[in-house]
Amino acid sequence: MFETSVFLTILVGLFSLINPLGGLPVYISLTSDMTEENKLKTLKKTCFYILIICVVSYFIGVYLLNFFGITIPALRVAGGLVIFRSGWQLLNVKHKNEIKGSMKEAGDKRDDISFSPLAMPLLAGPGSMSFLITLYASRPDDWYKGVGQDVVAIAAIIIVSLSIYFIFKFAPKLMKYAGQAGLTSLSKIMGFLVIGIGVQMILSSLAQVVKNIYLELQQMQ
Repeated sequence: MFETSVFLTILVGLFSLINPLGGLPVYISLTSDMTEENKLKTLKKTCFYILIICVVSYFIGVYLLNFFGITIPALRVAGGLVIFRSGWQLLNVKHKNEIKGSMKEAGDKRDDISFSPLAMPLLAGPGSMSFLITLYASRPDDWYKGVGQDVVAIAAIIIVSLSIYFIFKFAPKLMKYAGQAGLTSLSKIMGFLVIGIGVQMILSSLAQVVKNIYLELQQMQ
């Protein structure tokens, strides 16, 4: 039931899309005026919200799309474009930082910033949500394999959520030892992976559309 390759694919893809390292400077800025106790409380709630958002996106997202009449190929193209844009911004060191000012202003106006803007859209944004929805949509029909994918998906979501907790908890030390240049380099690597995920989603959707058109033409003949 447990497939290591599927688990690693989901884990790396989700971690790259959420990219906690890229959101680290924004988190530090938003929590700069908080006490250590409040920071820890906010961080715990943020990680919990991320976990819930990801799990709900994975299991319920497809049904919400069906309710609004949005097809999976359309979501893959839209999600692929969003993910590609995020990856491109990471390569150009703009992702997360371009909305830092607006998030700081929004954060100053509310007492609790754990759900918004930290959990969403800073970390669990449209890219990671569309990735999880598409993942569930391609879930194997076989019950055994389908449950196996569900298990590894939940495990990956939990690990990513925990990694966010520890990365943000030790944010000052990470910033001290890695520095802004180190985080920028890591963000560029993440950006390259994210672009690959976005392109793959778009190509897979287009290939499915072409296949469906071909089959319809064959039936007409």
